[in-house]
Amino acid sequence: MVVLAILNLAVGLVATTVVAVDTHRRGLSTRMQAGWIGFVAVSSIGGSVAVAAGDAGLLRLLQFGRDPMLVVTPVQLLATVLIAGVTLSALAVLAYGFGSRYGPLAAA
Repeated sequence: MVVLAILNLAVGLVATTVVAVDTHRRGLSTRMQAGWIGFVAVSSIGGSVAVAAGDAGLLRLLQFGRDPMLVVTPVQLLATVLIAGVTLSALAVLAYGFGSRYGPLAAA
């Protein structure tokens, strides 16, 4: 589980770095840069840590509606934690992409 947490953190750091480079490249104001970088960092890195810490909740979600005699394999649980962390990072970057260009926080 520690390896997945580190892997999800690495994905979150890459997502945050991509946003930081893009905000600088686009010449957004310092305030907008800090806001978007902070949003992506908290969403992706914080979300990845929360997913890794809440793996017991994910296990219960995976078992919901199944026969109690069937078990969730460790690989299935680990894949779910990894996919959830990567998905949170991707959604944070997409929210930045659309929000900074088309949303109410679009650069003027």
